[in-house]
Amino acid sequence: MVGYSTQPGAAVTPGVDQTYEAHSPSTLGNPWMDARNLRHASTSTGGVGLLRLGGADLGRKGVLRFSATGEFFSTPDFPVRGANNTRTGGTFAVGYVPLDFLDVSLAYTASTNTNTRSSPALIQALGDVTLGARATKQWLPGLWAGTDVRVMTFSGVGSNQVAFGFSPRAVATFDARALSPTLPLRVHANLGLLMDGTGSLVDADRLNASEEYALGINRYSRLSVGLGLEAPLPVVTPFVEYGLASPLGVPDGQLAAPDGSLVSVASVAPQTLGLGLKLTAVQNLTFTAAAELGLTRMVGRGVQPVPPFNLVLGASFNVDPALQAGGTRIVERVVVREPVAVQQTPAGTQTQVAPTQVAQAATAQVSGVVVDAKTRQPLPGVLVATVDSTLPPVASDPRDGRFLTYALPSGPVKLSVRKDGYLPLEKELVLEAGKTASVELELVAEVKPATLALAVTSKRKPVAATLAFLGGPAPRQVKYSQADAASHQLQLPAGLYVVEVTAPGFLAQTRAVQVADGAALDLTFDLEPEPKQWQVKRESDKLELLQQVRFADGKAVLLPDSYPLLSQVMDLMVRTGIQRIRIEGHTDNQGDKTANLNLSKERARAVADYLIKAGLDPARIESEGFGDSRPVAPNMTPRGRELNRRVDFVILDR
Repeated sequence: MVGYSTQPGAAVTPGVDQTYEAHSPSTLGNPWMDARNLRHASTSTGGVGLLRLGGADLGRKGVLRFSATGEFFSTPDFPVRGANNTRTGGTFAVGYVPLDFLDVSLAYTASTNTNTRSSPALIQALGDVTLGARATKQWLPGLWAGTDVRVMTFSGVGSNQVAFGFSPRAVATFDARALSPTLPLRVHANLGLLMDGTGSLVDADRLNASEEYALGINRYSRLSVGLGLEAPLPVVTPFVEYGLASPLGVPDGQLAAPDGSLVSVASVAPQTLGLGLKLTAVQNLTFTAAAELGLTRMVGRGVQPVPPFNLVLGASFNVDPALQAGGTRIVERVVVREPVAVQQTPAGTQTQVAPTQVAQAATAQVSGVVVDAKTRQPLPGVLVATVDSTLPPVASDPRDGRFLTYALPSGPVKLSVRKDGYLPLEKELVLEAGKTASVELELVAEVKPATLALAVTSKRKPVAATLAFLGGPAPRQVKYSQADAASHQLQLPAGLYVVEVTAPGFLAQTRAVQVADGAALDLTFDLEPEPKQWQVKRESDKLELLQQVRFADGKAVLLPDSYPLLSQVMDLMVRTGIQRIRIEGHTDNQGDKTANLNLSKERARAVADYLIKAGLDPARIESEGFGDSRPVAPNMTPRGRELNRRVDFVILDR
């Protein structure tokens, strides 16, 4: 049995401790799949990423990242046989994220190289500077992509003081936790062009291969490709990256080797494989240890070779000036001496148990992501709280919709999820002590009805009518008196509706209307009075026309005096519930048969297009032409030929 002692030693002692809230907290003690294990650290040349690869997920806005990276290798027979080469190098870089989508960086590099085949044996390269800017955006859940531009200066040799370089590239990052919170894996990819002017710093004929390497001379632009994987885990983040720099513009695709033979560009293109670890156990401070393996063994003059191995050690420190300066991110912590827990043993004796041990054994956390149920896009700024708890809610991350709750009592717990524009959600979980539960929460967008301003008139005067809204999520029929039919508002949920308008003494009309969430839409109908004499009537399987649809001679152009006739066709379709018709075009036998067939098709299509433009759903109409193949009278007389030049309306679906 565990209880709490009330003896004097358990008195409450309050105190105040103002503590800087780290933006990159320690990952020590985090659960295996905790989203907070991710640490955005600087690369060896500035900007977020791995060792050489740039990342597209820039991390939090307003963060400064300082990094220092050292490199070392010593190997025989490099870059030529019989030469012993030792190189040490260091890079100091600073990166800043002034905007959510922008990362700017500045790096300074110095190196010394000792080679038994170079003259002098010790060559130093001091003052190489790289200025970079990276603009990215999150395009899909877990996917960031954008562009990176770097401008480089290289220290001069002899009378040439400086050379310049330029490197544009595309960068992308994908976080597999967008697919599953239990998959802590991130993928990085870079593709770009690397141009530098180091070849202009010295006379090519004065340098051997060892001296070219020591001075960092490249005489060709390169196409650079990089791929990398990292796994954000507690304490450490292992990573692997691959890089390829393929020289461009090499004459005949061949270079001279140090011994004078010719080698292909593909065989000397620098390729490296980097294996490393990031140590993230200390808040805001990341230590990096890596080994780079050279996958290219052959050497070509004018292209930098890669050593068999290269050891890299570095440290990156993240600073948020807003946090350091105080303000809203300084939290006040009340320190209280908690009562001492007492455990009753079976023998009847009592032992004291540390309160922290009791708390750790009885609490758990919830880690997850909030997404839109329809689009699957992450939702930022969602408030996640526990029902019947005094703990404040936590907000989902503005970049990837992830959240992590405070420590909660183990056992059943109910989460309350809220965001403006979405329906509230409650989720029940059973938490296991000492563990972090992973969940995906889907919020359904709140449906806001659209407002339709309706007007039914004829010659600008209001008409009492009945409007039937067919289809859509909420079909309905609305009737108006003459007093309010001129203007009326109606609310409907979003969807595609077919509106049919009927009024005594007027021809019916129909129209398809797409209604969007929360939209304001003006829907007006101007009705035509019924004719005194109807020219269209319905038979069993067709519409009988008492006068013909008229066209311009030899053309598929409707004459205006046929418009009232087609309005009557529309009225009959609406009032009698005809679902589908086929419009058939026919001609007499005068002229070329092929021309007649094409003309009949075009005329039938012209009638269909007119009805569609008038509001009839295209799915309710089809058209066909038969030329002179289906006469209804002999073509021997002018009257017979006139009867054969016709348009028929065949009912397909009642």
